[in-house]
This record gives sequence, structure tokens and C-alpha cells, in this order.
Amino acid sequence: MQKRLHLLIAMMVLLVSQAMAQITTSGVNGKVTANGEDVIGATVTATHQPSGTVYRAVTNIDGRYTIQGMRPGGPYKVEISYVGYEPKTFEKIQLSLGESTNLSCKLQEDAQVLQDVVVTGKAGLAASRTGAATSMNAQQINDMPSITHGIADVARLNPQLTVTNSGTMSFAGTNNRYNNFMIDGAANNDVFGLASNGSNGGQAGTQPVSMETIEQIQISVAPFDVRQSGFTGGAINAITKSGTNQFHGSAYFYGYNQNLIGTKYPYSDGTGYAPKYQKQNEYNAGVTLGGPIIKNKLFFFANYEHTNKQYPNLYGLGSSYSAVDQAQATDILKMVKDIAAKQGLDYNYNYDSKDIYTKSDKAGLKLDWNINEFNKFAIRWSMVSAEQLSGTGSRTSLNAETYSYPFKSTTHSFIAELQSRFSPAVSNEARASFVRVRDNRDIIGRTPMISISGVGGGSVNLGNERNSMANYLNQDIWTVEDNLTWLRGNHTFIFGTHNEIYHFKNMFLSDLFGSYSFKGYDNFKAYYDDYMNDRLDPTKSYMNQYRYGHANVDVTGDPNWASEFSAGQFGIYAQDKWAATNNFTLTYGLRLDIPVFFDTPMENKDFNDWAAKHNYDLKTNRSLSFAPMVSPRVGFRWDINNDRRFILRGGAGVFTGRIPFVWVSNNFSGTGVQISSYDSNHSNTKGLELILDPNKQESNAQKLGAITGSQDVAVCSKNFKFAQNLRLNLGFDFDLLGINWTAEAIYSKTLNDIIYKNLAMEQSGETFSQKYGYEWDNRPLYQSTVSGTPIAGVYTLCNTSKGYTVNLSLKAEKHFNFGLDLMASYTWTRSRSVANGGSSVAKSNWTYQYTYRDCNNLEVGNSAYNVPHRIQASAYYHVQYGHQKQWQTTVGLIYQGKSGAPYTLYYYGDVNEDGSNGNDLFYIPTDAQIDKMRFEQPSKKVNNNFTAKVFGKDFDGILTEERQREMLKAWIADDSYLRNHRGEYYKRFADNLAFEHHFDVHFAQKYSFKVAGQINSIELSFDILNVGNLLNKDWGHTYGDGFGTYYSPVNYQGGGVYQFTGAYAYKNYSDYYSRWRGQIGLKYTF
Repeated sequence: MQKRLHLLIAMMVLLVSQAMAQITTSGVNGKVTANGEDVIGATVTATHQPSGTVYRAVTNIDGRYTIQGMRPGGPYKVEISYVGYEPKTFEKIQLSLGESTNLSCKLQEDAQVLQDVVVTGKAGLAASRTGAATSMNAQQINDMPSITHGIADVARLNPQLTVTNSGTMSFAGTNNRYNNFMIDGAANNDVFGLASNGSNGGQAGTQPVSMETIEQIQISVAPFDVRQSGFTGGAINAITKSGTNQFHGSAYFYGYNQNLIGTKYPYSDGTGYAPKYQKQNEYNAGVTLGGPIIKNKLFFFANYEHTNKQYPNLYGLGSSYSAVDQAQATDILKMVKDIAAKQGLDYNYNYDSKDIYTKSDKAGLKLDWNINEFNKFAIRWSMVSAEQLSGTGSRTSLNAETYSYPFKSTTHSFIAELQSRFSPAVSNEARASFVRVRDNRDIIGRTPMISISGVGGGSVNLGNERNSMANYLNQDIWTVEDNLTWLRGNHTFIFGTHNEIYHFKNMFLSDLFGSYSFKGYDNFKAYYDDYMNDRLDPTKSYMNQYRYGHANVDVTGDPNWASEFSAGQFGIYAQDKWAATNNFTLTYGLRLDIPVFFDTPMENKDFNDWAAKHNYDLKTNRSLSFAPMVSPRVGFRWDINNDRRFILRGGAGVFTGRIPFVWVSNNFSGTGVQISSYDSNHSNTKGLELILDPNKQESNAQKLGAITGSQDVAVCSKNFKFAQNLRLNLGFDFDLLGINWTAEAIYSKTLNDIIYKNLAMEQSGETFSQKYGYEWDNRPLYQSTVSGTPIAGVYTLCNTSKGYTVNLSLKAEKHFNFGLDLMASYTWTRSRSVANGGSSVAKSNWTYQYTYRDCNNLEVGNSAYNVPHRIQASAYYHVQYGHQKQWQTTVGLIYQGKSGAPYTLYYYGDVNEDGSNGNDLFYIPTDAQIDKMRFEQPSKKVNNNFTAKVFGKDFDGILTEERQREMLKAWIADDSYLRNHRGEYYKRFADNLAFEHHFDVHFAQKYSFKVAGQINSIELSFDILNVGNLLNKDWGHTYGDGFGTYYSPVNYQGGGVYQFTGAYAYKNYSDYYSRWRGQIGLKYTF
């Protein structure tokens, strides 16, 4: 396999081909006329003044020229000359990443000109784009208020982008996993798909690049340039800084401690205010250095950065922050140690009290070589190494020290790029890259997971977290690409090919040491008492769920088996940019992407026979050969008056992306042959024991094997396709009342998205109302199709074309000559989908597809990324003063208001009997229906904030059926959405959390001075995020950090019986993000 891979890579390098090409350069183009005639043979010379890099072109028979492959940024000096005519010079030209600046002119004869013609360049409205895209330069990045120093912080003012507090990004209401993130043309998004923020290193809490090294960022949502692909959400394309003819660099430090974090915010249940943090600190420090190795010829740029964040675990045993009952938690740990002692084991672990940390190191080196006037070469290496302590608990979760683990991640990237100009009309860009990612969960000890819910207002988790017992991921990504540009008349043709090859090795053995779940302290105590007194009742279900999984050594040969496979995605495309008139440009092109898999999953004969018997055209060992994806696109740009004041632009096109490869990896690890998985499915725990030796779980597995299958099988439907959508965009950029306006409309129709089906479950023909007498709840019930077989579940990855998004925005910008810049925008989004693909595991992706209808054919509903309203505004003021303007003050204010996260209400329990304990949407009963519902009285007294609200602080804690009915009525009446939708199902993400308002402030004071004739500067900065909470402790709170959130306030106990304790009646605010946060920075540049 490796030999085939190496041969294929070598062939691609020789062919100079490419995959999912992204743009790393800029360009200039234009038309030269004189005396009303096209000028043929005029010389265009563009000089990048900081480096002395020279680019040339000659106008063709139509008087047109184009120069591609230029360094973004500037300033550039562009001179256009022709014999017998006065040269025209454009100065201070700044080029935007991925765009071509139009510099057209009319030449005058020498005798008619009395002085040199010098023009200060201005791109005008919308520069040269056709679709929705924006760019940011290094100064704009530096001025954005930020503590994380991440891409999301600096990109968040894009009207089409919604960002969570932790940096997860959704473009125009689409899944964040469908974004594409490139740095210098190399893939830096997590293509395997495990990081919530979508980038390499994200699982370890780090950013994929030091922001101090970024020269420009381009954000694209609907680019109709066929070179840009690999996404159905949005694309972020960043390029790093390069060396110049002057030595330049920076040294910087940013940091904060607990004194720069808000002391209070209100609890959501109205019981008071959160206390002040006692200890917290974070710092980010680094250096950059760039300069010439050979003047005008060879340059370098290097960087190093270290980040360290540390704060105490606020949710340890006995913490005032924790909702977990301290006495019961202490008792649980003692009982576990007693059980271990009886089994002859030492259990020396305690609850976690370690400080939580995130630390990272980033380094890079870039070389730029001007080989000659026609060839430019660049090579870059970067490294990101990070470690984060994960799984440490929350307000409602008390975790043991074994449950948390250091997550370690290391990424190395290598990129090489060659820009060549073969003739005045033909140029070429070739690029190759390699990205190596290593992620690992470094667990402490080897102990089964024990999870006990209902311990006060939360849960206790002991042992190793079930998905971390054996978990690592290796990714190797090769990219080779090439773009050939040919100017012919008023047509600019681009021909290219895009090829990426991936190699993955993923060890993921869930429940390797066994996982035990108990529903409530009392159930665990009952088990303990009976076990210690040797009177376990084999007919009694003490525990709620037991799970165990292991590699089948007779098949794999290794108990620590990891699935391994290689894949590729190859693309070819062609495009014509036709300058039909001086003010109308039409771009049209066609792209073909071909997904390829080089390996085939293992055969599972039992499953293949079962599938054939049921007429399913499925096999575990079918080669994954996904259909080619065609992406036609057309875009236009019309400068209505040819003065860059009124520009209408837009287009239509098909966009093809990847899906997270973890979804496909389930086919290799989930054949049912290499791994055996046992799950009691919440109902088959009779006779099972709590075994604390991780090597002796087979005893429980054998008991389960007689009543439930051991094979969870994951397969792809025969004609499965990668993600694809049709996107329509219409934009209008106009200058009115001295203000630059942009109106944007984007419509995306799903062509191919994902949905999971579990073919092991089918409708029984009976409804919930028929079986249990609740005439208002007619959801279908399910039964197994695999009884008597070794198969437990058949999770099939399929396509759906259901779903769409609409995104409308209006943005206004005003730039004043005295240093004031203003911006405001409003965005309305509607996002509808079937499944949200929120998990990395096939079983979980199906399990958590929330519905009240057919769990194998979901209805369209609001998506997890449906944030209907967003308002953004920014004001920046830059003023220079003092002798020779050596002092500069910058003040920035950013406002972001948005609808809260969409959320779903569901029952905790298996209402539709499909074996899933938490995918059944909540039915909002009327008061009359509540009176008919049956409730189970808790076995212990219940006192929480909601019982105190309904019955008073002196409540006796006894929740009878009637009292539960009273509480449920009160809870529904208190919620504006619920009380207005009684008698209905709560549809998926039907409502959003409360509208949020956040203000951020940036202040910087810079002093500049000369050293050896070169300007140096020192800048002191102060950022405050969520400044509203600083002004008033009741302002600025936020409910959470994510898109779709989920709440299950009502338990379903089975048999048509419910339970409502009020323990989860309130949606909690985020403790960290509800506080204001400040940061001090000091930066020296030269």
C-alpha cells in the first residue's frame, strides 16, 4: 500500500497536478488605451517595494494585460509605459489576497504632458470579487479585540459568519465541519473531523497558526472561481508574512490573570451571583524576525510563540460551584474502594483537583527566492505542539482524576510553491504540501468508567472516560496542485487540477475497560449493600447500562488494534474570465472532483448474509468508490456606471466539499469483525456485576452475548456521495451618502448531505398512544430486525437532498480622513436540515438524530446552526500626534448582538423503543393532558431550586405524582415558547435561547522612533471582551458555547411512566464567557 502511495505521489509531482486548489497570491490586470485605441505592446512593470520583487507584463492585441502570482499586500509601484507616450505610474497599491486589482489607464503622448502622471491606487468598491468574500490585512488583525488570538476572533465581523465563544465557525447557517481552512495553500482544517473548532490542534485547545505571522486572510462563502473548493460551508484562506529587504520583526507578550476576569454574573435560576475566580492566568509570548539573505533575491521569515493557560478546577469535591451532593459523592468513592478491595484490587484514585491547563508552542520558517524575473519560489515549515487537560468536570459533573486526561497534539506542515511566467500571456502557479498530525489521549490508569446520575443536581464519573480508554489519531495529508493562466484577447483562461491524498490511522476502542451507568445514588447504594453482603439478586437491574468493547485478537492480532486506510480526492477544472466590456466581467467554469479510496474494509460474512436475506444491497467489504462530483459555476460583475460606485455581482454554482473522514473511518473500524461491542441498551442489565478489573470484563460480556448482539456494523450506502450544494448569490455594492454599502443574498440548496439509518430497527406498526393510552402522542414504536443474530446495530451512512439555507445581509462602512472607521451590519439567516452530523461515531450520529417521527427517515427541521438574527457594529479611531507623528492612539469598539443558540428539548429515556436513550423529542402537554400522565415518585427526597420556587424553601422533598404534575405545569407556564405551543411536539431546534448582546473594546498606545534610520515602535494594548459585564454585573451573560444545545428536563421511566424532578428545569449560563475578560499586551516592532 505504501509503495503504491509513494508511486502515485511521485507521478503527481511529475505531472505538477493539484487538489482542492486554494489561492495564495494576488494579481493586477487592466486595459491600456491611447487616443481611443487599444495599445498593443505596452510594458507593465509592478515592483513590490519592500522586497524589490519585480513582475512584468505586455499588453496584447486588445490592449489588455494580466499579472498573476503576485505577493499580496504591498505597497506596489506599477508603471505602464509605451514608446512615444508618457509613462503612467500607480503608487501605494495594496493587493488583496485572492483578488486581481484592475489598473487600467489612458496614455498621453509626450508632448501633451507637462509633468509625470502619478496616481495613488484605489481598488474601489468590492475590488474584483464576484461572490461573497472579504479580506483582512495584518493591521486589521492586530486591531481586533482578542484573547484567544485565533482566526475566529479576527474573522467574526464577516456578516455571513456566526462564531461561538470558543471559536467554532458556521458560515451562512451550515455545519462547521464543512468549512475549509488553508494556510499558504496547505490544508489546516481537521479533515478527519474530530476538532470542534475545525482546525488541526483544536482538540488540544490551540490555534493552528500564530496570528502574528499572518499577512492577510480571505473569507469566502460563495466564490465562483472554480479554483476554490473543498467546502460547502465557508473557506478561510490565510497567507503568512515574508521577508523583505529590511530586517523587520517583533517581540510581544499578551496576558491576564484572575484580576482581569469579571467577579460576578447572575445565576440563571435567580438564586444569586457566581463568585470571583481565585486563580487564573494566561499568557501568549513570541518573536518574529524577517529580512534579506540576498537583497532583492532571497528572504527569510521566522517565528516562535509560546502560550500557557492555567486555572483551578472549579468543580472539585465540595466546591461551591458544583451542583453535586458532596456527602453522596464522598460516600460513592468510599463504596467503590470497598468493592475494589473485595475484588482484591487497589483503587487509589480520588476526585480530580488538578489545575486545568492548555499550553502550546508554535514555530515556523519561510524562505522566498526570486530566482529571476520570471520565476519565484517559496518554501515554508511550521510546527504546532499543544497539550490540554480535558474531561475535568462541570457544574453538574464531578469527575475523578482518572476521568480527565492530557490531550496531546502535534502538527508539522511543509509547503513549497513555484510561481512562473512563461510569456506575457501565460503564467503558472505550482504548489506541493505535506501536513503531519499526531493526536493522543494520554490517560491515567486503566479503570472501568462508573457514571452515577442524580447525585444531588449532577453526576459523578469515576474511572477512565469511555471514549478515551484507547484513542489516538495519526493523519498524513499530501497536496500537489497547479494553475495555468492564459490571457487571450479579453479572455483569461485558467486550467488546473487539484489532488489531495490522505492516510489515517485511528485507534478508537470505546469501553475497552468496561463502562457502568447507574441511575441515581440510591440504585448504586442498593447494589453496594447487596454486593458487599453477597446477596445480589440476579433478577434485579441495579445498573442502568453496561457497555464493553474490545478488539478481536484472533482477527486483528493486536489487542490495541487501530483502523488504517488511505484515500484521495482528485480534481480538474477549467475556467474563463471574460471581460465582455470595460465594466462587465463574466466568469464561468467547470470542476470535476473524484473521491478515491485505496483500501477496502474487511468482510463480515454474517452481516453480508443478513443483508442479502433482507434485500439490502450492502456489504462491509465493498470497495468505497464514491461517484465523481461535477461543479459548474458562473459569476458576473457589473460596474454599472464604470466608476466603481455601483457594482452588481453574483452568480450560481455547485460547491463540492469533503465530509469528515471519521464518518468513513467507521466503515473500516465498524465491520463487526475486528471489534466486539456489547451494550445492555438500558434494559438488559439483570445479573450483571460491577467488575473493576479492566481485564475481566468478559464475564459480563458473555451474559450480554446471550441476549444482545456484539457487532455494531457501520456501512455506506452504495451510491453515497460527498457533501455538495447549489449556491446562488446576488450582491450589490454601492456608494450612497458617502457610505459604502453591501447588500448580499445567499441561497444554498442541499444536493448531498448525510443522514444515518439503523437498519437493525424497524417500525413495529404500533404507536405510543396505542400501547400506553396517551392519545395525543402518536409517535411510532420500533422493534429489532436482528434478534437471534450477533448483530446489534446496522448504522448506514446515506445521502439526503433535504435542506436549505437563506442568508440576507446589509453592511455599511464609512471611512473618515481624520482616522475614524465605522461599520454596521445586519444578517438574517434561516437554516433547515435533516441531520446535523454532530458526532464522530456512526452509532452516536444515528442515536442523536432527534425526532418524533421516523428515526430512519428524518423530517426537515431547523438546523443546529440556525441563528436567525445578527447585528454587528464596529468603530475604530486612529490618531497620530506629537513631533513627526511618533505617537499613535487606537481605540476600537465592537458590538455583536445575536439570537441565542438553537436548542432542542427531549426526554431522557427511550420513548419510541428504538434502543436509544435520548433522541425522542419532547411533547408539550396541556394542563389537561398532564393530569392524565403517570409519574414515578423518586425513591429519595428531592430539594432543588425549582422545587423551592414552586413549593417554597421548606418543601419536604417528597415528589408525589400530583406534585410532579404541578411542577410540570409551572415549568411550561414559565417558558414563553412552551406555553404558546402546548399540545404540540417540540420540533428539532424549534426555538433559540435568549438574544445576547456583547461589547468588546480595544485600546492601544504606540510610540515610534528611529534606530539606525529604521522606524521602531513600542505598543501597549488593552482588550476587554464582554465589557457590558464590567459595567453591570447583570449584563453580558451567555447560556452556552455552541450551536445546537440539548436539554432533557423530563425523564421517561418506561412503560408509559414519566418523572419530573425539576433538577434540569433551568438552562445554566456559561460560567467563563458570562464574565468580562481583559488582557494586557506589549509589543515591540522594528
